[in-house]
Amino acid sequence: MKKILYILSIIFISQFTGCIVFNNVSYEITINEDGTGTAMLLIEDINTDASTKEAIDEDVKSILEHGLKSQQFVDDMKSEGKIIVSRNVLVENEKLNSVVSYQFSEISRVEGMQFDDPFYYLTIPVEDSIISTNGQVTKTAEYQRIVWDKSIKTLKFKMYSDDTNREGLTSLAKFYQKED
Repeated sequence: MKKILYILSIIFISQFTGCIVFNNVSYEITINEDGTGTAMLLIEDINTDASTKEAIDEDVKSILEHGLKSQQFVDDMKSEGKIIVSRNVLVENEKLNSVVSYQFSEISRVEGMQFDDPFYYLTIPVEDSIISTNGQVTKTAEYQRIVWDKSIKTLKFKMYSDDTNREGLTSLAKFYQKED
């Protein structure tokens, strides 16, 4: 999960004065025969723990201007081997969610996943919470690993990030106004 949080912080690069907090993140990775592919990630229930109007405004700007609209975001992702295909935010049940899709040339560009024929795998810290996956989960005292056979062409996993129902958080949903 630390890698996921690192990637997400890059996705929403800014000078936060608050911290972006979200409930969970889901990945759906489609692998082509040549090892390239497309990753779609869904970040659910995006909030900030900022306590001042100015800090909240900075987090709103980071998500709704930089992450959603800026060319800099696209360029930053390209430098990491992620070619942005689409990016969107939406409000569902009064919660702000973000959907980002990108193409990659090698699986290691997706959260550091690896391919060791005949398996794809993702290794994460033991303290991280896997909500669901279409792979097999193995746990040791040092780490957890999700493993997929290479015959599976769409790899899926969902990870818990943080409790977004706790006090002190402000949902960013109320700041999003869909453009027609």
